[in-house]
Amino acid sequence: MSSYELLMKFDPQGLHDAAKAWTALGHAAEGVGQRHRSQVNGPLAGNWEGEDAKAAVSYMGKTEQQLNIVKMEAGAAALVLNTVADRIDQARTNLVNAVNRAADAGLDVSADGVVSLPPEGEGEHNDPDAQKARQQLGRDMKSCQGRIDTALKDAGTASDQGNTALGRLSSNALDPAKVNGALAGAKNAAAAAMRDLGLVDPYIPDGKDPERSAAWWKGLTPEQQDAYLALHPDRIGKLDGLPATVRDEANRLVLDEKLDAYRAGKPGDFGVEEGEYKARISAMEEIRRKLIASDGNPEKHRMFLLGIDPDANNGRAVVSTGNPDKAQHTAIFVPGTGTVLTGVPGQMDHIRRLQGVAEDETDGDVAVVSWLGYETPNWLNGSVAETDRGDAGAPLLRDFTKGLRVAEGDNGVCSHLTLMGHSYGTYVVGAAARDGGANVDDIIALGSPGMGVDRASELNIDPKHVWVGTAKDDFIQTATGTVFGEGPQYGIFGAQRILVDTEGHGGYWNMGPNGPSETLSNQGRIIAGHQPSLLPTVPH
Repeated sequence: MSSYELLMKFDPQGLHDAAKAWTALGHAAEGVGQRHRSQVNGPLAGNWEGEDAKAAVSYMGKTEQQLNIVKMEAGAAALVLNTVADRIDQARTNLVNAVNRAADAGLDVSADGVVSLPPEGEGEHNDPDAQKARQQLGRDMKSCQGRIDTALKDAGTASDQGNTALGRLSSNALDPAKVNGALAGAKNAAAAAMRDLGLVDPYIPDGKDPERSAAWWKGLTPEQQDAYLALHPDRIGKLDGLPATVRDEANRLVLDEKLDAYRAGKPGDFGVEEGEYKARISAMEEIRRKLIASDGNPEKHRMFLLGIDPDANNGRAVVSTGNPDKAQHTAIFVPGTGTVLTGVPGQMDHIRRLQGVAEDETDGDVAVVSWLGYETPNWLNGSVAETDRGDAGAPLLRDFTKGLRVAEGDNGVCSHLTLMGHSYGTYVVGAAARDGGANVDDIIALGSPGMGVDRASELNIDPKHVWVGTAKDDFIQTATGTVFGEGPQYGIFGAQRILVDTEGHGGYWNMGPNGPSETLSNQGRIIAGHQPSLLPTVPH
């Protein structure tokens, strides 16, 4: 059968059905992975210790990695098949239109797609008008033949591209002997398959408008969403405004890909020294372990990875305990100077504690987010005395809080939202609120050198909902009144001063002798929308 006949009879349903089967396989792998995390790996990771536990958890992690590979390659295969089906079907439509056009003009089309003129009628050879019409018919014949040839060529190109792309996915990525690099290899193969189809730069929002990002995501079909998650998790996971469950799925895949790439590589591949290289691997492993350990919990106590970038300066990670899209009370904590990727596991413990004290104050669900979404300063290079990094982080923080509002609105929730910062993080919070509002109901500043304003009223929120706490022996008080603005702990600033019974710059989350300290309990009360215990304001 000629290619012309094959294309005329082409039915895209067969390829679409095959794509559905691959999509179903990807969903099955995802479902098995989720059950594995919640029912097997999660409970064991949280309660099993020792060398045997480490070996078993590592093995189970490899199983989850293989499931991720299946999901990724199944998604890629489905996208290839659907794309090829649509392109060949479009070529078939173009072919049919060209043949119909030829028939309407009175031209003949053979079984192999060759267009020809009909035989001359009696007397036409000597009829000038007939000859002129025949010349025009000859031009129509060439035009129709060109359209038919183009349709056949387009169909052949689509078929060849699909064949090459699918061949990219046939490597033995699940080889158990391939300890590290398998996930990165699968990702590269999927990317190469997309290049074969010319899908090198699919449209994904730039992330600057959470509402636009959310609308774009909701406008995709489930199959398209699956494809974007499988093939572009790094870009999907960064989009403020998308559901927390979607961002968590994307960023967990990014974390696995990054960890796999680091394990398979060497320090020079990432432009870092040996110590930093090992520290990043250790941090990612611990973040992953804590995420998995939470997977057996109810959703309100499960951890969601809302952002991850170990390659950025100091690292980036955004983690929530509890689903912020559904919680009645949500807090966002912004850490300060010296907090880097290696400190994220500690931050995960920190937000667990904040969630616990807030839950003691309310019957509603509480989510607490650790937002390491900016480049924190450090003590050694002088950046701690400058506002540049805080000013750069402020719009990112504003986008994040707006994104939470957009995502929770899709669930019919309008949560009580608290934005809290510590140390330099309070400047980031203040700058975000100062420059357009932070989309929150309460602001907490602990151990603050200044919030970028001289009065609480400049934060675009009722000063009665700006809460400040500073330990008596916190050295940060010597940094107020500088480039960071008026010290918020002073009466002239106009904020509410909470009681602080802890000591030092880093003690605001310490427990007391018989439970949570009053400092910690006060934070829980504010997060839950209740009145904390206060101290009178004091003059400068």
